[in-house]
Amino acid sequence: MQKKVNVTTAGISAEDSQLFRQSITGARPMAQDKIPPVAAPRKLKRRTDVSSKQLGENLFYFSDEFEGYIANGPNLSWLNSGEDPHLPGRLRRGEYQPQVVLDLHGMTTLEAKTELAGLLAYCHKQHLNCACVVHGKGLGILAKKVPNWLIQHPHVRAFHTAPKSWGKHGAVLLLLRLEE
Repeated sequence: MQKKVNVTTAGISAEDSQLFRQSITGARPMAQDKIPPVAAPRKLKRRTDVSSKQLGENLFYFSDEFEGYIANGPNLSWLNSGEDPHLPGRLRRGEYQPQVVLDLHGMTTLEAKTELAGLLAYCHKQHLNCACVVHGKGLGILAKKVPNWLIQHPHVRAFHTAPKSWGKHGAVLLLLRLEE
């Protein structure tokens, strides 16, 4: 013997519908408080105040005309003379974790050069030996400029295309020389 169940068009039995109606008897609609949700504050990129003298000192190492680095394929890799030849491979494998990340997306060449110079000065001042510079892929302008700027700086020991977790072909990990 099967029990016949009356099912309405919504797929709910008449019995369930009646039970629902009984359970909401006496319910009142909630008043709208008309308070708009608070928007989260936007993250603004704050630039520390840098004097023109300091900026000139930081940019001293970088020349736009110097093109001493030529990429051999999609990976960027460079080692300063006299350094351990295994450093680029260790950077590629992610054995060094960057302590600071600089994102150059959307910047002009001059802005990117200024920010990179500021990053290197900051790392030197804070005794940070590994940094990640995200130059992006885009048209490849910064991807060509960044390595040429980095090889000109005396504190850069080595750099290599970042591992996938840090941006792969759109970023570079660099090791810096810490002076005691």
